[in-house]
Amino acid sequence: MDLSIIQPLLPTGDVLPLMEAWTAPYDFDLKITRPRKSKLGDFRPPKPGKRSSITMNGNLGPYQFLTTFVHELAHLITWEKYGRRAAPHGKEWKQCFGALLISLAEAHPWPEVYKKAILHHASRPKSAVGGDPGLQSILLKLDGEDDQILLQDLAPGDEFHFKTRRFRYQERRRTRALVMDLGNKRLYTIPLVARIDPAD
Repeated sequence: MDLSIIQPLLPTGDVLPLMEAWTAPYDFDLKITRPRKSKLGDFRPPKPGKRSSITMNGNLGPYQFLTTFVHELAHLITWEKYGRRAAPHGKEWKQCFGALLISLAEAHPWPEVYKKAILHHASRPKSAVGGDPGLQSILLKLDGEDDQILLQDLAPGDEFHFKTRRFRYQERRRTRALVMDLGNKRLYTIPLVARIDPAD
């Protein structure tokens, strides 16, 4: 697999040989896509007569791209090893993703905050990077997007806009916040790392 397509999107080209070593045994399609609101990356197992595929949003910051790409590679490797016997984010995937993150941490002199964040994530991988608010905050800072306001920055009672709707922050859960849609008065949960616009 020629991974040159992702080299400009990584924090450093020095990490590309590691990515190539991980993917060398596998035959899959890789595509950079337009931004998608519902996902940063995606792995699809092969359909009859087709290959597995990984798609990645092309607008991600370098550290967000790298971490998400490794997440999707863990899906590919787990699928190749276990097929449908392994749940998408089950113990086999968690073990694979954790091992990849540990190797990644040791492969390059990363900023210490990134190395610590991915090693911590490796011990308890989440089904999405956004499920780890600490890691997500580090990625945004390293990618120069720390001016973004996240839901976790608000306090209960604060109002904000998210995806064209206005909400009130009710209470914090473990990785999500309980919020009220001020239009229909219904309660929802939104990830703490969601990017929001505070209400005026």
